[in-house]
Amino acid sequence: MRKIFVIFIYIFFISFTSNSYSNDCNNNEGCMADIAVKNAQENRVKDSSSHLFSCMMSNWHAEFNKDKSNMNENLEVYNVYGYERFLACYRSASGHGAAGEIGVDREKRKVPNGTRFRAEVICTDDTCVTTWIDSDCCYDLDLVKY
Repeated sequence: MRKIFVIFIYIFFISFTSNSYSNDCNNNEGCMADIAVKNAQENRVKDSSSHLFSCMMSNWHAEFNKDKSNMNENLEVYNVYGYERFLACYRSASGHGAAGEIGVDREKRKVPNGTRFRAEVICTDDTCVTTWIDSDCCYDLDLVKY
């Protein structure tokens, strides 16, 4: 009898915690922003031949896209931005575009410093999907275009 009671308490606890987690976002715009940023960070473009390739981004932030979101359907859409700040992101001397050569010649840079990359992150029911959209150059540390 005691084992059944313990199992019942365990099941009740699991259902209570999962319900309280999912209820945190009900009709609360922007509550998935941190998860959207994390998803974009984990799914950044790693193919150096892509125009959306970045060496190492920082200054991450998300903007809630109210026009594409639908809180009644637990659909939240974000524009997530990351900025290229890695100073050693240069093309290799081998000529096939791999990052790695350290130098000061701006034309040899694989990704210009201050490039802003934008991803659209769609979150539905606590699951997010990232699509990288475009990049724009160049932004200073205050995120002002120069």
